[in-house]
Amino acid sequence: MKPDFTADGVRVQTFQEIYDQLAEGYRNIYGQDINLEPNSPDGQRTAIEAQERLDVQTFGLVTYQQFDPDFAFGQALERLIKLAGITRRPATRSQADVNVTTDRPVILPAGYAAEDALGQKWVTLSAVTIAGAGVTAVTLFAENFGAVEADPATITEAATFVIGVQSLTNPLAAVVGRDEETDEQLRVRRNRSLETPTSSSVGRLYTALADLTNVTDLAVYENDTDNTDARGIPAHSLWVVIEGGAVADIVEMMVFNKTGGKPLKGSVSGEFVETVARPGGGSFEIFHEMFFDRPNYSAVEVRLTATRKDAASPVDESLIAQEVASRLFVVGQNIIANDLYRDVFRAGDNFIPTDLEISRDGMTWTDERLVASPDEKFTIDAADVTVTEVIP
Repeated sequence: MKPDFTADGVRVQTFQEIYDQLAEGYRNIYGQDINLEPNSPDGQRTAIEAQERLDVQTFGLVTYQQFDPDFAFGQALERLIKLAGITRRPATRSQADVNVTTDRPVILPAGYAAEDALGQKWVTLSAVTIAGAGVTAVTLFAENFGAVEADPATITEAATFVIGVQSLTNPLAAVVGRDEETDEQLRVRRNRSLETPTSSSVGRLYTALADLTNVTDLAVYENDTDNTDARGIPAHSLWVVIEGGAVADIVEMMVFNKTGGKPLKGSVSGEFVETVARPGGGSFEIFHEMFFDRPNYSAVEVRLTATRKDAASPVDESLIAQEVASRLFVVGQNIIANDLYRDVFRAGDNFIPTDLEISRDGMTWTDERLVASPDEKFTIDAADVTVTEVIP
């Protein structure tokens, strides 16, 4: 077989096929008694040439695959996804919605800073206008990129003095920043972007919010009945639960994509002022107040038994915990205990995992599933994974 373009794509040779082809050619030139044993000079030269040809063919195969977004990687993938109108998501900062209490209209300048209990700084990336006295939700971002954490009610110290600001606090824990989007994650998002609904207003709202900077997860629920439904959504209302993204950006996107007159459920609010031209000149301002919620995070504890296959081969308990904790969940996703075995097996094959159970509180355990509420997002920390090693 020779390298070729076929209906199934590019076909390349294996090392052995190339070696056998070269060996046959040398025997035709120098005679059948040429010594091509692996430890002979001619045999080693033939192997070197075979490897070089294989490298060239492999390079051609990889180059060919770079034209397919399902196989491309790195910069080649970034060039292809431009055709879908998206780009790779860069590393993000952690962010927190901070309730700022003021006694007058104020403008928080870009770079306005607050500190949490650990001395970590949280800043505004652009100027924020607060229309009057009261409590206003303002999104602050960690000064540094990456996983900067802040518990509820810990961002309380103003590092930048602004007249009129009385106090500030974050009612919820900060949304932790993430690393740059991986190739695998980017491929999944590209495929989802191609499924953008063209007729559903809820689908369009979801897609618009999902493409906002720093948005990492969301769910959009609709109740089109005449009564409050089992999820607590009022009649004919929408409920947006969104992780990440600045409040101002979310509110603006909801204004331009939500069906007019549709009520909203949520405890986080923001206002967007739309300015339109009057028929006779001048302008008219329309004030839109939007509501949404942030995810309610629930820590899940996991316990299991790991029995050694070989009594002399120890189980890496910490690696098992890390693999289980690496599983990511989305808003409203249930957690099924049996699914976690797949993560456990990534930690090695020198043990047999059994009796895997999960719990919300460390007291009530189940080997079946935990059902998430619509705004709930499960998380697993490696410290909450208990592995009991059994030596037969």
